[in-house]
Amino acid sequence: MNCPTATYDIKFNLKNRNWAIKNVDYGPANPEEDNEEYWQNLADMWSVSIDEVQEMRCGNCAAFIQTPEMLDCILKGIDEETDGYAKDVQGAANLGYCELFDFKCAGERTCSAWLTGGPITKKMTKNQQNMLMMAKTEYDIEDES
Repeated sequence: MNCPTATYDIKFNLKNRNWAIKNVDYGPANPEEDNEEYWQNLADMWSVSIDEVQEMRCGNCAAFIQTPEMLDCILKGIDEETDGYAKDVQGAANLGYCELFDFKCAGERTCSAWLTGGPITKKMTKNQQNMLMMAKTEYDIEDES
């Protein structure tokens, strides 16, 4: 597997993450805080309760990729040493790769493009691939490749 650029290039990853913050409400900044205004805004956008929208996290989004191969890319991008701190970082943030917006994503955060059916932990089905391609088209996202 060729690792996506965002898994090993911090500047590229931050550029794409910052785009997601500004354009699709990626957040909240610190999921351990109450963030009432953030959650209320998303609840209003989705026309659901705050309790319901708080269940819609990157960690259960269909664009959140945590296959063994992708996690390996993320770990190597954090720390080349196999006995280094990368697993601690990945575990603490529940990191995965956002297929829609091409950046390393924290599982407890979310965005306005959340898709039901994740995380993806094994090779994607054709239906999952088609759904992501349609979502990328909707957001006018170009593939990295």
